[in-house]
Amino acid sequence: MAIRSYEKNGKKLFQVYVNARSKIDPKLRVQKTVSDLESLSQARREENRINLELGKKMLELEGKAHSWEYVINRWKAEAESGLLGEYSPSTIMDHVACLYNWTSDWLEKSAPELGKAEGRDLVKRMLDADKSVSFIKKVKNTVNVVFNYGIEEGLIKGTQQSPVHGIKLNIKTEKVPDILTNEEIKKFLYEAKRMEHPWYPIWATALLTGLRSGELYALEWDDIDLESNLIRVSKSFNKRTNEIKCTKAGYWRNVPLSPELRSLFISLKVKCDSPYVLPRFRDWDRGEQCKTLKMFLAGIGLPKIKFHALRACFATQLLAKGTPAAIVMKICGWRDLKTMEFYVRVAGVDEKGATDCLRILPSDSEVMGNVVSMFIK
Repeated sequence: MAIRSYEKNGKKLFQVYVNARSKIDPKLRVQKTVSDLESLSQARREENRINLELGKKMLELEGKAHSWEYVINRWKAEAESGLLGEYSPSTIMDHVACLYNWTSDWLEKSAPELGKAEGRDLVKRMLDADKSVSFIKKVKNTVNVVFNYGIEEGLIKGTQQSPVHGIKLNIKTEKVPDILTNEEIKKFLYEAKRMEHPWYPIWATALLTGLRSGELYALEWDDIDLESNLIRVSKSFNKRTNEIKCTKAGYWRNVPLSPELRSLFISLKVKCDSPYVLPRFRDWDRGEQCKTLKMFLAGIGLPKIKFHALRACFATQLLAKGTPAAIVMKICGWRDLKTMEFYVRVAGVDEKGATDCLRILPSDSEVMGNVVSMFIK
């Protein structure tokens, strides 16, 4: 920033030069020169005017200069500090990992320049990868949350909507959940026990309690009351943060101990010198319990399901055998009624026996009677 004088055609004139560099991004610089000013006071007024003009321009450029990666990392820092509400460390980690994975080609782009074209391309890539509608909606929501944060904080200027805002999914098909039938469950556990598979106690406990993987991993003998036949579920292991925390729902619950599971626990306790009920394996430590389960199921000719589906098997079996939905919901620790309604529908509880009243097919005796009468005539 400088004012200098010079002579032109025998007259003293002034020139103003203003240079501004961004404090956020040193690569950003704006400058302007105005010449042929007739007095020093005019030059000083022009200098002030240019300063204001370039200041506004710099703010605009700084907003456009922020990359999508910069916005993500700013959101992460704010979320970790607690200024954006109650985000758990695992939720923050999931959001950031999701964005780095699915919007990797956006990272170095200027955030305000991301538009509907990029949003539609993101949705198309997820559809091409056979991702479920719920998964796509989850990714869209994550993009919206972080992008809207950028707008609110002034990191993203020139736009008021995220790239995925308003993009609708015209997909009405719903995937049938992968669960095992009662006969398939019996075959699964029979073969696992017959082969003395090391994961048998874990699979059996999952199918007889509906506990999540982290809850099974954190289950201790102090949580088992063999006299009252109850399991107190109050904690869960979080692999990403490598810590024992509260359950997903945030509260403890009781799970009844069935006679079969009671016998299994008694046999495990005799051989166990660990505070933990179930054996630990490297695959489980690394979060590969699903891979182990699928390999075994494929080997015995059963449908391959996810480890978490064992929880669904437990719920649907209880519902199918007449256990009230409210009790199943309480045992499994679900707060969301929609989740419970989904499993009721999977189990076919509401529909069971609804068609028993229909009597429209002719009996064999009626048909044969008519045939005989025709021949007699």
